[in-house]
Amino acid sequence: MPQDLTIAALTDVHGNAFAAEAVIADLRRFQPDLIVNLGDQVWGQADPRRALDLQRSLDAIEVRGNNDERLTMLAGELAPAHVHLQAWLAERLPESERLRLAALPLTATLAEGTVLVAHGTPASPWESLLLEWNGQAYVHWSAGEVQNRLGRDFSAEVELVVVGHTHREYTRTLGNLLLVNVGAVSFQNDGDPRARWTLLKRRRGVWSAEHHRVPFNWEAAAAWVLANQPVFPEEVDLHVRPVTDSLLDAATITTA
Repeated sequence: MPQDLTIAALTDVHGNAFAAEAVIADLRRFQPDLIVNLGDQVWGQADPRRALDLQRSLDAIEVRGNNDERLTMLAGELAPAHVHLQAWLAERLPESERLRLAALPLTATLAEGTVLVAHGTPASPWESLLLEWNGQAYVHWSAGEVQNRLGRDFSAEVELVVVGHTHREYTRTLGNLLLVNVGAVSFQNDGDPRARWTLLKRRRGVWSAEHHRVPFNWEAAAAWVLANQPVFPEEVDLHVRPVTDSLLDAATITTA
């Protein structure tokens, strides 16, 4: 493996073509060696078909998110509101793509096994690796709990673990291991509507992470939702007036 390697990571597009387009344009400026998509690609209402096409254009390494699984779950396994969104998406997305997304692998290993990527944890896209919502704020899992969530079969060769799911940028180290939670492309929970992605760089054998925030036309995203018979009109507020959840965090943020 070359000493120098650059990986662009995005996650949680949630069917938002407007945010995806801005993120993809931004990350392409850096000419990464690899692109990884950590899942939850289309579960949303801001032009999900175009969002899907934009993500397919990346030729990214993909893993499965929990909301990718919802695309093909049985009605009895879903909340009633999610049944309606699943049907709405089925009218707009090819069945072959919905089946493909729901069957993506949970994890992928890159760079000769030294990089592990997943949506949530290696075992489940429904669980979080680094941060957890306790009902009032995001809290940091302890080092022991992170190790437990990485699993018994976690390889000692891994230098970098990259996940999504929590819609929060976050970076921490565990010994010589760098752990990176990539911020979401869509549906922010820190009050800032800008879309997120992360640039991962290996230089002289050492990994680092740069979290990027990218403006996009969230008013146009909201208008698209309202103009297309949304199941959840409330999604509009998530784009233009995102909630603010608390977390004491020292993530490095780069503003595009």
